[in-house]
Amino acid sequence: MPAPLLRFLSPLLLPLLLAACQHRATEPADTAPPPSPPSLSQELEQQLQEGDLPAATASFKRLQAEQSGPAVETYQRRLSEAWLKRGEQALERGDMSAAATALGNARALMPRAPSLNLPRQNGSTAKP
Repeated sequence: MPAPLLRFLSPLLLPLLLAACQHRATEPADTAPPPSPPSLSQELEQQLQEGDLPAATASFKRLQAEQSGPAVETYQRRLSEAWLKRGEQALERGDMSAAATALGNARALMPRAPSLNLPRQNGSTAKP
């Protein structure tokens, strides 16, 4: 190559080389770590929000087996209330079977809840 051509190309090659290095550094890595699975409480929260109460009940039982404390009791109460609400909606539709099933699920979660104890014929509340 003639010397004048090298003098002309050398100032252009350096910025091109630097730009290529910078472009390569900003590309994301091909081996990104897989997303971690949601925790049981996150899974339960999502299922409650979606209204998937059978799956939420299964998740709650797994959570209850692994943990204890106020957070588990809060989920237990929320899940029981969700089943109770589903039972009320079934009653409004006239679906007695679904209402009984939902009430049974709510009562299984919170057997001493006053709203889940039906009055007996003599006026006293039923005891589990």
